[in-house]
Amino acid sequence: MPLSDVMIVADDILRAGKQRGLKLTPLQLMKLTYIAHGYALGTGAGDLFDARIEAWKYGPVIPQLYHATKSWGRDPIPHDHIFDGRALTGPAAAIVDRVLDKYGKLSGSALSTLTHKRDTPWSKVYRDGVFNIEIPDRDIEEHYRQLLG
Repeated sequence: MPLSDVMIVADDILRAGKQRGLKLTPLQLMKLTYIAHGYALGTGAGDLFDARIEAWKYGPVIPQLYHATKSWGRDPIPHDHIFDGRALTGPAAAIVDRVLDKYGKLSGSALSTLTHKRDTPWSKVYRDGVFNIEIPDRDIEEHYRQLLG
């Protein structure tokens, strides 16, 4: 059972970002949400959310979150925007803090580069011109377990 819902995770990343003085674009939010999911799986905390993650041209994408944020384009998402309203607790909240401490100041393009390097879960499944390829959680878990090990 997932620890949370992807939109709750996104809300918490935006809230934690605001506390750190960060203005996050949709691309940054996407990649930070993906990395938080990877951290949850890699540390054994469990599945952070059960939303589908797909391999798109510029790295992993959570379609549900993409469609909820695409209207901002390259602009920061306003700090007062809330998708769900509920907040993370326990291990899930700690994971978001850990991810923002490590990656929160990186640009969207830097995060994108990080998440679609060679030998990442994205690179294992991505095929140019092929759409809707899911990145399996087992690949994400294995990658982040090695990365955090």
